[in-house]
Parts: sequence; structure tokens; C-alpha cells
Amino acid sequence: MDEGTIILLNGTSSSGKTLITKTLQETLDGNYIHTGIDHYLQSVPEKFSVTASVIDPPTAEGILWLTGNDGRITEIRLGPVGYRLLKGMYWAIAALASVGNNVIVDDVIFDPRVLREAVSTLHLFNVLFVGVRCPLEVAERREQERGDRRAGLVKTTFPLVHRHGIYDLEVDTSVSSSMECALQIKQRLQNGAIPTAFSELYRKLASD
Repeated sequence: MDEGTIILLNGTSSSGKTLITKTLQETLDGNYIHTGIDHYLQSVPEKFSVTASVIDPPTAEGILWLTGNDGRITEIRLGPVGYRLLKGMYWAIAALASVGNNVIVDDVIFDPRVLREAVSTLHLFNVLFVGVRCPLEVAERREQERGDRRAGLVKTTFPLVHRHGIYDLEVDTSVSSSMECALQIKQRLQNGAIPTAFSELYRKLASD
């Protein structure tokens, strides 16, 4: 049985990944399953997430959201249960692809340990690693307009998600529509070039 294709979209919160995903599902040949970090974080109990001030913060087994005096997120700390959840997410994606399912992953890789887990789990699969970019001020404006995200999440994750610096393709949602981004991704899939970003990252991380 042929393995499925994995399209991993990585970008800060409010960068436009979900709209691209929905457009890809409609425009790509075949059927693509949508999953990602938001799906998993929405499935955990309330006690999984702890929000606290940066002054004398507690620890958290899942995710600790640290806030400033204005209540905006300033830092995200991933506890052992949170790390285990995301590790399981990549194993689940691998299981789906291994039996022939195509998968689109909507991700915010803000922790280098999580990047290492994603790469070590999926580097032998057909993964197209796509960086979804837009300027900070654009993403922050979207965050405010949407009103359904934690304030400060964009600014906190913005300097973290792309610091590994290696992608098969990058798109910019400030200059391209979701359809234009989806068509760029579709063209990259169809041009016959084998994706290499995860293989490169695997070698790089193994040597660090």
C-alpha cells in the first residue's frame, strides 16, 4: 500500500493556515484529512492549561500560559504531558499516512523539542513542509479582529516558529490569498520534486 502525502503548514497563530487548509481540501486531487495542534488542544480537559502571571509562575503538566500585567500572553511553557500530547499527534499523523491517508497538518511549532519530535517521527514519509508567513502587524490585526484567540499569542510565537529556517516552500498570506497560496502548494506537489526539508532537518538535528 502506498503511503499518503503529508502537507505540514507551520506558522504563527492567525497567519492564515486554516483558510489555506480548507482551500487545499477543495482544490487538491484526492481526499486530505485536516488535523493539527488546535484539534488536540481542544480535546484536553480544562486542567491541562494553566494561565498565570509571569511573577512567581507555577508549573504545569500540560501548557503554562504566562501573561503580563495587561493579561496578554508573553510566554508559553510546555510541560511533560503537553509534550507527550504533541509527540502523540505526530505518531497519529504517521499512522494515518502509513495506511495511505493524505493529511494536512495545521501547526505552530514554537518549541525546538517539538520540532525535533516532528522531524524524527515523520522524516521518512512524504512530507511537504510549508512555512506560512505574514508580517507581525498583519497577524496581530487578525488576532484582534477574530477575537477568539488569546491576546498576545501572535507576538509570543512569531519569533519562534520559523527559526529552524528550512522549508520546501514558503507562502505569504499578506500578499497572496488563500487560493493563491493553495495553488502554490498544489504546484509544488505536482512538479515532481521530492520534498527534502524534513530530511535536511533530520540530518541537521542529528548533528547538533
